[in-house]
Amino acid sequence: MTIRMFIKTVIIAVSGFLLADLFAYGEGPVGKTLVVRHSSTDDTATIQVGGLEKALAVLHITDAHVSVADEREAQYQQYGSRMDNAYGREREHWRTKTKALPVAHFLNLLASAKDRNADLIALTGDIVNNPSQSSVQFIRKALNETGIRWLYISGNHDWHYEGMAGSDDALRKTWTQKRLLPLYPGRNPLCYAVRLGGINFVAIDNSTYQVTAGQLAFYEKEIARGLPTVLLLHIPIYTAASAGKYASDSCGDPSWGWDTDRSYEIERRERWSKSGNLPSTTAFVDRVGKTGNLIAVLAGHTHKARTVKLSDSAVQYIGQATCNGGSRLITFAPCTGDKN
Repeated sequence: MTIRMFIKTVIIAVSGFLLADLFAYGEGPVGKTLVVRHSSTDDTATIQVGGLEKALAVLHITDAHVSVADEREAQYQQYGSRMDNAYGREREHWRTKTKALPVAHFLNLLASAKDRNADLIALTGDIVNNPSQSSVQFIRKALNETGIRWLYISGNHDWHYEGMAGSDDALRKTWTQKRLLPLYPGRNPLCYAVRLGGINFVAIDNSTYQVTAGQLAFYEKEIARGLPTVLLLHIPIYTAASAGKYASDSCGDPSWGWDTDRSYEIERRERWSKSGNLPSTTAFVDRVGKTGNLIAVLAGHTHKARTVKLSDSAVQYIGQATCNGGSRLITFAPCTGDKN
């Protein structure tokens, strides 16, 4: 049987916001037609999914850059001071231009999650500026007090104490185990999946810009379930059409490596690999673009709201930084259109 694909994209600029409607008919892994329709602005999105029984509202939060220090952090001040100071000042809200500390922007958004009837809060990294015990405890307490289910995946700052000796892989492993586990209750910090409302939410830590063979295998296992899938990452997926100015903007950029690392000195970390991306990273990025039942990727890292088409069914939603009041409320809804 021939699957008919119809893609329609309408781009309309409305009051400085980008409104995009994309209608996609893609083939899922079990040979069924997956009907997905996307419409979005910089802070909202509606994704209609064929076969979904009821709506699910997800508040996407990313790059909150919260620092809450107490006396327990004194011995780590030399490793955390640059980021703590950088985000210890009031910052303008991306839309209203009112000023508040990043932690206040974060708490305001959590409060809004209740008012907006969010069913899930998805946090895609750089929620804290370093693995400060007091900051992590603050974040977990604030999230639990909402009474709303939440999912978290790490960014490149959450586990990083600048200037501390060790490779990125070793430091991520050490400080995830020592400090970040409260944000992964009973889950594998490198990759896990949660099924909610008929959607499979798959979280993969690509905060070192790389995806391991084990993470790739996990992704393959999860997409084989055939459910509509949402991928949670910190660093956005590279596409040739949406390549950023710098290799640090995406995961899988072919130019990523030793010669394009512009930040290793200021971040006081190991320089990127001379051999470039892992083969598993390249394979993962390629696989994401070919996953018929992937409907969305939620990412952050660049601090700017953006939408990027990844495939016939999937759009990558990059979030405006929460440290500037940014978020996106994404509603997954039953598909009401013609499926023929």
